[in-house]
Amino acid sequence: MQNPMDRPLVTFDNNIVVALRNNEPDALAARQILALNRADVITINVTLSTALEKQRPGEKLDMHEYSVWLQEHGIGAGHIFTSPRSIGFRRLDDPPNTITFDVQLEIALNERIHQILFPKIPFAWFEYRDQECARRSIVETKQVALVELDAQKYYIPFSPQAPMQLPTPALDSLSQIEREEIRDLSQRLHRTWMNRKNDALGLYNHLTHAAQTTHWEQSVFVTNDVNFRKPSKLKALRQCGFRGEILPPAEAVDFICKVTGISLSLIESEKLS
Repeated sequence: MQNPMDRPLVTFDNNIVVALRNNEPDALAARQILALNRADVITINVTLSTALEKQRPGEKLDMHEYSVWLQEHGIGAGHIFTSPRSIGFRRLDDPPNTITFDVQLEIALNERIHQILFPKIPFAWFEYRDQECARRSIVETKQVALVELDAQKYYIPFSPQAPMQLPTPALDSLSQIEREEIRDLSQRLHRTWMNRKNDALGLYNHLTHAAQTTHWEQSVFVTNDVNFRKPSKLKALRQCGFRGEILPPAEAVDFICKVTGISLSLIESEKLS
C-alpha cells in the first residue's frame, strides 16, 4: 500500500475553493486536480484559513457544512481546515544530525512569510491598528475608543464579581455619529488585516505540512492570486527554505502530471465533480 506521505501535497488557496463553489473559470482545472486526488496521485489539503475567510452573502456555510461539501468533492476529512504543524529547524550551531524544535523559530518563520507577502501590513493586529491610526491622523479620544473596542472584544470576565462587559468611557464620550464611524472603521481595518493574515497563514500552513512529506519539492500551493507568484517574493520564500511550487490551477495540473508521470487522460473516465 502506498504511503500517503509519498504523494505530492497540493493545497488549495481559498480563492480556488471559491472558484469551485461558484463554477468560475479556474473550476475546470481545480476539478482535474480533484480527480488526481481521488485517483490517489496527490493529497489535497485545505487549510483553516479557508474556514476563517469571509464568505459571500447568501453562500455562507458553517464549518460542518463546509467540511461536508469538501468531503463530497473527495477531500479527506483529515486534510480539511488543517492547522500548521510543528516543524524542525537546522541551526548553524547545532551538532551534526540534530534538529531543533522551537516554537519561537516557528513564529519567526511565520512572521517572515507574512512580511514577504505583505510588507506594508504588520504581522500583529495591534501594530496594524496603531499604524493606521497614525496614517489617518486618528488621535486622542478616537484612538482610545478604538483600543477600548479591541479590549472589549477580547475581554473574558475573570470572576463572578467582574463586569460582564468592559466599560468604554472614551467611546461613550463621542457623539452617536462618531461612535458609528469608529465602530465601522474598526471592522474595516480588522477585515483588511484578517484577509492578509489568512492569506499568509494559508501558505505557512501549507509549508509546514509539505515539509513532512517525502518529496517536498513536488508540493504545490494552488492559487490564482498573482501576489503569491511574483518572482521577487518566490525568491525570498526560497531563501526561507521553501522548496515547492506556487501555481495557478492549470499550471498545477501540468506540474503534477509531469512529476508523477501520470497522464490526465488515464483518469478522464472518472466523472469530475
